[in-house]
Amino acid sequence: MKQPKLRLVATLADPISKKSVSEMVVQRILDLVKAGHLAAGDKLPSERDLAEQLDVSRPTIREALRALSILGVLEIRHGGGVYVTALNAEELLSPMDFFVSLNAQNMAELFDARIYFEPMLAGLAAERLTVTALERLATLVAAQVADPEDADVFHDTDVEFHKTILEASGNDFLSRFGKLLQVLGDQGRQAFQKRKSIRQQSIEDHQVILSALQAHDPVGAQRAMRQHMINVRNALREVTGA
Repeated sequence: MKQPKLRLVATLADPISKKSVSEMVVQRILDLVKAGHLAAGDKLPSERDLAEQLDVSRPTIREALRALSILGVLEIRHGGGVYVTALNAEELLSPMDFFVSLNAQNMAELFDARIYFEPMLAGLAAERLTVTALERLATLVAAQVADPEDADVFHDTDVEFHKTILEASGNDFLSRFGKLLQVLGDQGRQAFQKRKSIRQQSIEDHQVILSALQAHDPVGAQRAMRQHMINVRNALREVTGA
């Protein structure tokens, strides 16, 4: 297992202004990958170390890492650290364009779009999911069921659950578009996921989706994902009124 390179610490030494937001952290990490200071399989320093080296808060680091994970640049292994994926530097998406401030109305429209988009990909995934991907989904849902009180655990596993399904659709373009919608909606989603009742409903939805995927039932997977996204949309309306 590769460890963080010593040169990485030196390269990260230039602190980012405290007024900077998470997209600047994203860009710094992307620059390190493109410059070859971080290569496929390299493990990043811990959140604490990154926050100290970049002179930003740990929540800012966490938000940037999650965004890069959703976009396929980094892989977050629950309890095992953060690693650079095998994605070639020239293929990296530029998340800078994706960090936008969404108001309540825009956020509502984004989730309206997901109601139509994600069921389609769930249907494709039901026909194409590998045994490994299904095991991954089952592990993520099991983690949610085991600890519904932990909003951070739920958020991380929720992101990975949807990301795994998107990737299993077998269509890189649709998968990347779906990940973009996830990045855009992440801030709002974290806000209403703090409510236990909303997390519990999503966990139940995930169990139904998983069952349909395990049965390789595209119609059932589409139906279950659509109902899940409607429930998420309703939760957003409950919290924001939009």
